[in-house]
Amino acid sequence: MQTKGLVRNSAPFWWSGRMPEMNEKKAFYDEKNRRIVHVGTVADDDYWDSHWAEGIVLRPDRFVVETTKRYLTGSAKILDAGCGLANTVHGLDQAGFSAYGIDFAQKTVGMVNRAAPHLQVTVGDVRATGFADEFFDGVWSLGVIEHFFDGYDEIALEMKRIIRSGGVAFVTVPSISPLRRLKIRMGLYPRFPGEQAGFYQFVLEPSSIVSSFEQHGFKLLGSQPRGGFKGLKDETFFSKPMQAWYDSKNGILRGLRAAADRLLGPFSHHTRLYVFHRI
Repeated sequence: MQTKGLVRNSAPFWWSGRMPEMNEKKAFYDEKNRRIVHVGTVADDDYWDSHWAEGIVLRPDRFVVETTKRYLTGSAKILDAGCGLANTVHGLDQAGFSAYGIDFAQKTVGMVNRAAPHLQVTVGDVRATGFADEFFDGVWSLGVIEHFFDGYDEIALEMKRIIRSGGVAFVTVPSISPLRRLKIRMGLYPRFPGEQAGFYQFVLEPSSIVSSFEQHGFKLLGSQPRGGFKGLKDETFFSKPMQAWYDSKNGILRGLRAAADRLLGPFSHHTRLYVFHRI
């Protein structure tokens, strides 16, 4: 008999028979809060400084630029709150936007400032940015809110404060896909013990993200799945053979991976983009 929330003794062919791993991170299901919890590495500033320590290669983030252009024009002021290596800021700057970036990883920000001193990138806290009220036309939050164990209410409220009325919030976050939902129903994630030690990130229920932001003064304009290839890779035993393809710099393989991302996205997306109108 199945015990709710525990791993089955038998599993489908596509399941690895062990905990799914993401850079040695393990996944649990938090049934009370309807979310998946990745545990194994604490996502603090030291982690991100180490993660980005190999150096900077400034490449415009085409996804961010093209998405922004669909909603904002001209020299609109855009913030990437949690910009990391600032490829987003670089791309938005090249596209003619007035682009800003903040990140709490001080060494990383220092690298960006040395490599691209013309970019407006500073050390900052996404929960208290220090910018004036309604300063920005738009704010990006790319893979940030899921790393806060106590929730992201402060981040959403700060975004509302610094985005002008009628502006736009762009939020990407790991979300529960149909593949992950299937695994939850089959009991393939162990039950989350509730401890914060080693916490890395949450994978959140899409409806909870929308509800939370709408409670904080936003209105959903649209959402789209992203990373179908990665989602399938991370959640099934195909991880090892798919990892080489995922890491490949070969142009043909990268093109095939991009096509697979789009094809698999609705079923196995790793993240979703949520676009909100600031009321």
